Amino acid sequence: MLKRSDVVKLVKVVAETRETEIGCDECFERLDSFAEAELSGAKASAAMPLVGDHLDKCADCRSKSEALLQQVSVDMTHIA
Repeated sequence: MLKRSDVVKLVKVVAETRETEIGCDECFERLDSFAEAELSGAKASAAMPLVGDHLDKCADCRSKSEALLQQVSVDMTHIA
């Protein structure tokens, strides 16, 4: 039997579903461009809404994105 909190999470995910979405593979393919936009000061989620939406919903991809941003930031400080 599902717990109430699980049902609430499920309803939230269904309610937030868009007509057009991308999966993890496509999100991963676009992460470098998303990171470039983010690091250039642009609002990456506005420029790439499908990626931003996926990252909001997917903890695994969000973790990969955060790791990429952190690594690129570290690399940029070593270059400067």
